[in-house]
Amino acid sequence: MTYRIRALSNGRCVVAGHHAFAGGDPDERYAFALYVWLIEGGEAPILVEAGLANVEEMNRGAAHVLAEPIVQTEEERTVAQLARHGVRPEDVGWVFITHLHFDHVDQLDLYGNARIVVSRRGLEAATAFEGWQGTWAPGKTLEGLTDLWADRVIAVDDTEVLPGIRTMWLGGHTPCSQAVVVETAVGSVAIAGDTVALLAQLERDIPMGIADSPEQCRQAMVRLREEVDVVLGGHDPNVFDRFPGGVIG
Repeated sequence: MTYRIRALSNGRCVVAGHHAFAGGDPDERYAFALYVWLIEGGEAPILVEAGLANVEEMNRGAAHVLAEPIVQTEEERTVAQLARHGVRPEDVGWVFITHLHFDHVDQLDLYGNARIVVSRRGLEAATAFEGWQGTWAPGKTLEGLTDLWADRVIAVDDTEVLPGIRTMWLGGHTPCSQAVVVETAVGSVAIAGDTVALLAQLERDIPMGIADSPEQCRQAMVRLREEVDVVLGGHDPNVFDRFPGGVIG
């Protein structure tokens, strides 16, 4: 089974060097892009990431790492991006989440007919805090995953979820970080989330500066090099340069 991946632009921002790269220069600036990834070729549309709607809330919550705040045009809103490709939220059959940070899960409630795939060990870690105080995951998302949408949640690690689509637990950025590996015409493609947010992190073998475990990031990069053909950085701004039209496969 092979698929095609479409990168859908969901916004952009700028991050300081020491957040983009461990040990980086805080005076350097790096462009970051936000994406929702549409996977075509299955029985129903498949998404990786749910999309960001509440830009103001994200900019408040991430103000300490944003050198320039997130900007999102009307055309970059998730529903508008999906509509360009004939997809309505209710058409989506699966949503894979690379990790439980706000900009990746904000619109999970849009997809009422979709199964939701998250990291098992990551979900357990995110809900282990007493009253969820101190967790990195939004409360509304944890409520949805553990209660409101629990019958549609698939919490697994390193599992082929659909023919030609598997999860790969990475950790590093957060304990819930996973890649989604998709078989395409150009080989196995890993959507790496924020454990490899920029392709330059993989090329330089330098972990992202925002990491729960830099060592896990390094181990994840080794594994990605060994197991997949193409890595897509979760926030890499050059996806549309590498792949015309943002189409992979």
